[in-house]
Amino acid sequence: MLRSLVALWLMQRRILQKEIDKYYSTEGILLALIEPKIHQFVKNQYGKEMIVNPLKVYDVSMVQEGIAEKGKNIEGWFQLDMSILVGEPSDNPTRDRIILKVDAPHIGGSVPPNYLDGGEIGDIKVELVKYIKG
Repeated sequence: MLRSLVALWLMQRRILQKEIDKYYSTEGILLALIEPKIHQFVKNQYGKEMIVNPLKVYDVSMVQEGIAEKGKNIEGWFQLDMSILVGEPSDNPTRDRIILKVDAPHIGGSVPPNYLDGGEIGDIKVELVKYIKG
């Protein structure tokens, strides 16, 4: 009985989970992960919810702070420079530019000892470095 219930559950799961035949770039995956933070930064700039569409990533660079020494942690993060389209597409949207600091415990070579045992994607922090309107 239990075996047939498990088989039924697996069959239903295969039916409900459908792969979408589409290519996703690493840039697209990164933007999908940080998009809620981008919306929050835009809301803070304009004082209300706005439609936001990522346009172009100009640069992604690795930034490290400190010198590698035995027993000393090195701070590191990614800096993301990109443009976004803000506003209704039919209502003259503005092209804004944002620079973000994307940080996680494993960036920069210093990994906390227990991080590899179960670090979560929620451990990623996104901070606004600079916002340039239109």
